[in-house]
Amino acid sequence: GEDTFHVSFPQAKEPHVFQQGRGNYQLTRLDKYPSHILCQSQNRQSFGLILLKTPPKINLTGEWRVGVDFGTSFTNIYVNRKGTVEPLSLETLHHKITEADIETRTPVLFEYFIPENFIPLEKPLPLSSVLTTRGKTNCAEGKERALFDGRIYIPDNSDRFRPSNDWMETDLKWDNFVPNRLFLEHLVLHISALAVSKGIKEIQWALSYPSAFSKSDRRRYIKSWQEITENLQQKTGIKQICPEQDDLDYFRTESLAVAQYFADREDYDLVRSTCIDMGGGTSDISIWENNQLVHQCSVRLAGRQLISQFFFFFIDFLCKSFQENPQDWKDLKQERFYAKLDVLLRHKGEQWLKEKIKNFDQDPEFQGLVRLIAFGTAGLYYYVGILLKVLHSEGKYSVDEITPTYVGGNGSRLLNWLDNSGEFDRNSDINDLFSYMLSRGSGFEDTEEKTRLSQKPKDEVACGLVLSDTRLKGLTTKQEDPLIAGEVCEINGEKIEYDSRLEWEDTIKDFKIPELGQLFTFMDEFNLGIQELKLEDLKPMPQHQRGKGLEAKYKEQLYRKTRKELDAMLLKEFNKGDAEDIRPDAPFIFGLKALLRVLAKEWAGK
Repeated sequence: GEDTFHVSFPQAKEPHVFQQGRGNYQLTRLDKYPSHILCQSQNRQSFGLILLKTPPKINLTGEWRVGVDFGTSFTNIYVNRKGTVEPLSLETLHHKITEADIETRTPVLFEYFIPENFIPLEKPLPLSSVLTTRGKTNCAEGKERALFDGRIYIPDNSDRFRPSNDWMETDLKWDNFVPNRLFLEHLVLHISALAVSKGIKEIQWALSYPSAFSKSDRRRYIKSWQEITENLQQKTGIKQICPEQDDLDYFRTESLAVAQYFADREDYDLVRSTCIDMGGGTSDISIWENNQLVHQCSVRLAGRQLISQFFFFFIDFLCKSFQENPQDWKDLKQERFYAKLDVLLRHKGEQWLKEKIKNFDQDPEFQGLVRLIAFGTAGLYYYVGILLKVLHSEGKYSVDEITPTYVGGNGSRLLNWLDNSGEFDRNSDINDLFSYMLSRGSGFEDTEEKTRLSQKPKDEVACGLVLSDTRLKGLTTKQEDPLIAGEVCEINGEKIEYDSRLEWEDTIKDFKIPELGQLFTFMDEFNLGIQELKLEDLKPMPQHQRGKGLEAKYKEQLYRKTRKELDAMLLKEFNKGDAEDIRPDAPFIFGLKALLRVLAKEWAGK
């Protein structure tokens, strides 16, 4: 209308002006803060100008150590300044010049720029690992720039969030390399701007990665960080110190960072302990004895496999439970579905769960979902039991005892689904089953060890990265620690026993998992454990007969379906080839994921 005017910045560099629908948009870059804005009519006649107040000069003297946990689903940031460790304060950096209708302004900022407020307001971190490229320039591939061609997207709720739109990018951590870099560029830029506002002149970056990264993944990830921070230092003058790939003080695995959190933030003694960071894509495990690292590994079995995929296979259950429109979900590809579900569960999951559990006995579908979550999580514990057994036989773990377990990460919240109050704690009945699984996997006595859930799920890795002092030993030890198989497999025709390490020198031309003996032994132990422990709310699989195990015909069919699912999974997920490109995963975990998919489809009636 007549009250609308164009704005123009006389000193602007590379103005990016574009129109989409009824909206006209402009992104510009300036080398210094502007003194005024020109106001123009639609045909570029001058209306006048707006004078801008020059911001006060900031003296830069301080230093920050910033820990970044870049996750499959969410990304978290912690800061250490003079020994004070706390989450990054995500303050808005907007300077609003004129009033604008909030109904117009808010969605535009979410889609084309960054919102004024990070959501949810009470705890904006962690950020969803999602990028919006709406309104991007027509630059050549490889020349994309943060803000102009991609910005961190802040989903305010699952209704507005449409991950199927062409301008939404998800699954940034593993393969989506250009959006990955744009997300990190924006993140580093925003953190640096916040640092300047606090008088910080130097940032030491501390970064984490999953052990499941291949060698080339690791090299590419740290190289990207080095290029981003070097470029930003040249443009801003803020000193950016980025670690080298072999700098274990500032570039370390998620399994080590989460252990340092539990030892030095929650003050647990890791005398004989297992720490697990359960994220969206991986569970990162470390085993400790007398505060000394014994073993660390990363397996691709976490929140997406242990809860998200079940909703994906049974969308009608999801929509019925959360009063969602099925049309918003049914056409989503799996990774985009997961991104939308992450937002839904973040905003509504906790309250929904507490209401759902009240009617647990009257809801067989929900009972089936809880059994699936328990089954997958118990499988992870059974694998840890195998690790303890192998490490003891190798002489690296000195006692034939199972361990207490400390669990953190965004995915760790799924433990709340396994308690009849909706809140897991050390007294939850499911603790008995987890301890039982450790015992059966290891062959050690069941000493009824407890699982303790982190006080701050998803904060652990970012926080652990910036803690200064530690009593742990082995955090900076450089040594190969190959994965323990957990199930018999064959690499290039050579048989590897279930209790052996996965090792190869050059290339993998052929990888097979010929049998599933440990997996189906675990399944029998799971059902037997529920019976023996007399768990109140968790029941064995319906086909399990007391004292007889699974019905023979059903077990045979289940084995055949799992075998078929596993073969398809290996073709899709196991990247044979050069050793540096291999993303290792334990054969037992591959089998467990295949079995979970079969059981999930069965639960969903497919």
